Amino acid sequence: MFTSVTDLKRRAVLRHAAGELIAAIFLALLGAVYEYFSFGVWSYAMVYSFAFPLAAGLTVLFAASWKRPPQKRTLSLFGCASATFAVGSVAAGIITIYGTDSILLKFYPVLGSLMLLVSVYSYIADRHSSGEGAEQES
Repeated sequence: MFTSVTDLKRRAVLRHAAGELIAAIFLALLGAVYEYFSFGVWSYAMVYSFAFPLAAGLTVLFAASWKRPPQKRTLSLFGCASATFAVGSVAAGIITIYGTDSILLKFYPVLGSLMLLVSVYSYIADRHSSGEGAEQES
């Protein structure tokens, strides 16, 4: 593979990591503002909703240093998983602060986990299709 192609892939991975980290900062600010205007009622789900994109951004940043960075499809699936977890956390925080409960909040972790598994499968399939997995098995 040419160096310029690898550099373009790394640049795309770094751009995705920056987007995840910006989302983490936005959610941290959203949690702080929402907690300030909630008149002393707060939720762990709302306060720590920034942790999902932060962990995803750091994972993608770490993946940029690998010999073969993840493909665009894998990054998109991983970003969708991170967003699903974060939106579910914000929704759970809002519902908790409002003082009620909803059965629909149970779908966010399930869908996020499924997307995370699909993104891991996509990464493994990309490695095997590029021939890297065959080299390691020999």
